[in-house]
Formats: sequence, structure tokens, C-alpha cells
Amino acid sequence: VAVGLLDRASGEEVVPTKILQLKEETQTFDFPDLKGEVVPSILRNFSAPVKLSPSSGSVDEGDLAFLASRDTDGFNRWDAAQRLYTAAILKAMNGEAFEETLGLVTDAFGSTLEDKDISDESIRAFALILPGESTLAEEVEVVDPTAIRKARNQVKQAIARKWKDAISKAYEDLTATMKADGGEFKVDGVSVGRRRLRNVLLGYICAIRESSDEQKAAANVASAHFDSATGMSDKLAA
Repeated sequence: VAVGLLDRASGEEVVPTKILQLKEETQTFDFPDLKGEVVPSILRNFSAPVKLSPSSGSVDEGDLAFLASRDTDGFNRWDAAQRLYTAAILKAMNGEAFEETLGLVTDAFGSTLEDKDISDESIRAFALILPGESTLAEEVEVVDPTAIRKARNQVKQAIARKWKDAISKAYEDLTATMKADGGEFKVDGVSVGRRRLRNVLLGYICAIRESSDEQKAAANVASAHFDSATGMSDKLAA
């Protein structure tokens, strides 16, 4: 199992990724000389195909928000974000108070959106996508598709409204960058990442539609996105 430790105060990686050999039902691993509180990043880079269950029975949402905002491992950052998004959506669906969780969600989203240390836009895009309705359905005993969609949209709209300007700017910057790069369809990793992120951002732009003006503005962006599409994924996103 690949594990790293992050300083809770600074977010810095104080113990780089180490491989722990789990050979017994119960084992203890010591990390000496740690000077402050740390947050563990476990199963880095999907090092083992398992699901973790906390011994307390509940996941610390603060730790999930920290990892979703600061983890230096792309897979764990995505995984923490998905678990945090899921927690907020399920609370909304069940009619529970979820303002605190939603605040953690929107803050983590903004951190990932604006994190300049993320060089791979595909990783950024995946970390910004909410879990799909079919994935959310696996988390409940009785599946109510309407309730799942409503709760998911509620969380998505809250994110989109808080980060409206930053999302629009990121979308416009990507559009300008892709045009400057020739505007042609390319299959290299950088181009794929840019398209993927741009499509994700479009989804958030179109989530804000409470007024007729917002609906019209979103429709105009989606229409331009469709008209300038260089591949089927862009057209489907629009």
C-alpha cells in the first residue's frame, strides 16, 4: 500500500510516498520525527484495488477536504474530492443539514480550479467533476433517480455560483489558448486535457440558469462551444 504524509498546516509532503507491506490482520507502522499534525494520503496512485473504511465508521470530511485541496497525489486528490462531493449530495438528497459540507466542497473545488501546481489539466478536470448519477445510486438502498438528480444539481449550482467568475475566466483562457495553438483536433496529452477541462467548465457555466438572462448567456456559450467543436466529445458537452 502506497502511503504519504502531508503537513496539515502547510500542505507540504513531509513523508514522501512509501510502500507499506501489509502481511497481518493488524499492523502498526511508526513514522518518527514528525514535528506537527499530519494527514495520511493512503493508497496513492491506486496502489491497491480496495476501499478503505475508517475504524470510527465515519469519514472525517475535514480530512477529505484537505486531501481534495492539497494532496500531491493526483489519484488521491480525485478520490477525496469524489467522496466529499458524494457526502454533500447524499445529505442534500436526504434533507439533512449540509451547509458545512457544502462549504468544504466549494472551497476544495476552488482550490483545485486555481491550483497552479497542477500541470495536467486532465487531473484537474477529473477532480472537478461531480460523481455521476449511476455512481450515486450505488450509495443508497432505495434508488430515486429524481431525488439523486435534484440533489446533484443543487450541489453543482452552488459550486457554479460561488466560482462563476473564476470558471468563466478559466474557460475563456482555455478557449484562447486552444485557438492560439491552431484550433485543430490533436490527440496529445496536453490537448486532450485542455478539451476535457474546457468541457467540464462548460457544464458548470450552464448550471447557472436561475434568471432568463443567465439562461440566455449559458445558451450562447454552449452554442459557440458546439459550433467551434473539433471532435464529438466537444459537441456532446455542448
